[in-house]
Amino acid sequence: MGEMKIGKVAFIGCGAMGEAILKGMLKGGIVTKEDVAVGVPTQARRDYLSQTYGVAVHEKNAEAAAGADIVVLAVKPQMAAKAVTEDLVRTLSGKATVLSIMGSYSLEMLHALVPSCPVVRAMPNTPLAVGMGMTALTADDRVSEAAKKAADAMFTSCGETVWVDESAMEAITAISGCGPGYLFVVIDAMADAGVMAGLPRQLAIKLAAQTMAGSGVMALKTGLHPAQLRDQVTSPGGTTIAGIKALENHGVRGAFYDAVQAVLNRSAALKK
Repeated sequence: MGEMKIGKVAFIGCGAMGEAILKGMLKGGIVTKEDVAVGVPTQARRDYLSQTYGVAVHEKNAEAAAGADIVVLAVKPQMAAKAVTEDLVRTLSGKATVLSIMGSYSLEMLHALVPSCPVVRAMPNTPLAVGMGMTALTADDRVSEAAKKAADAMFTSCGETVWVDESAMEAITAISGCGPGYLFVVIDAMADAGVMAGLPRQLAIKLAAQTMAGSGVMALKTGLHPAQLRDQVTSPGGTTIAGIKALENHGVRGAFYDAVQAVLNRSAALKK
């Protein structure tokens, strides 16, 4: 993991997702705290990041980005125009690769925002914070192989990566980007059902969460189709198939189709 050093990294904005990447990179050893600078407008957040991770913090984004090899745009998309100041664009002036984790912000939009820089677009998810992220990456022709390797290393330090054509990004957002949100709802619901069945809350949450984590790892490691893995649990006329029938009666599959479609619809609306 830790062989690759990726140079100096600046974060423009550092909320939950930016912090998850920062944490993963430090833990994975691909940057040291001395290699990182963060630009965040609020004093309280700067103090927190400085105390927790020992990284340099700046109020002005241009100061954070000075001398950086990779500049991570980790602000909300609607804040992009405000965060990327003229000073910041001047500071970058083609020297840095810009890596954006702003959802639904296309490569074309990024080029308009930082005209002189090669850009990489990433769609990570929050399990990065525990080293179990799933990140899709896409880049244009101007990005060097070295910068691509560095971007890949940032995210493999805290999970899995996949390089895709930009056209796949919206659908990926709806599955892995937003997916943790859906699955936390499932864990919470299973835990509630456990409490109803008489289990203490903490135990019910642990059973539900570890079962979901284990099932995910099993699907990845065996490479078997989820239906085959499901068949291994469902004996004829048994308890599991009774539970699955109840889920099907409630349209659990349709609910996921609708969830993904709702994300795609919302994403399209936000672009307008």
